[in-house]
Amino acid sequence: MDGIVSKVGVEAIEDHQETGAVRSQFDLEKTPASMAVSATLAEVMAVDSVELDPLYSAVDPDALDALVRVRNGTIGDINVSFTHADHAITVSSYGVVTISQGHEHADQYETGEDDF
Repeated sequence: MDGIVSKVGVEAIEDHQETGAVRSQFDLEKTPASMAVSATLAEVMAVDSVELDPLYSAVDPDALDALVRVRNGTIGDINVSFTHADHAITVSSYGVVTISQGHEHADQYETGEDDF
């Protein structure tokens, strides 16, 4: 699926049936990571993002945005993992949010090297 998810620009969302993980891709220059997390989690839970518990109950949204925002000249990727609303969430500095049910992170889909 491409386009708008919960009124936030998310370029793609992919459901990995074998792991139960959902992965979305977003443009870090246009969409803050915290907004992409909320939009993707709302899509996964089939609710409006305003119905979710506030993201700040699990992670500081401003700190999350600062950690993964586009940085020129940096080497390597940054992954931030946390749990929220009984889902394991990983956000990467290459613009990918991975969400899986429970508290186990879907490591297989965190590398960013898989094709979308």
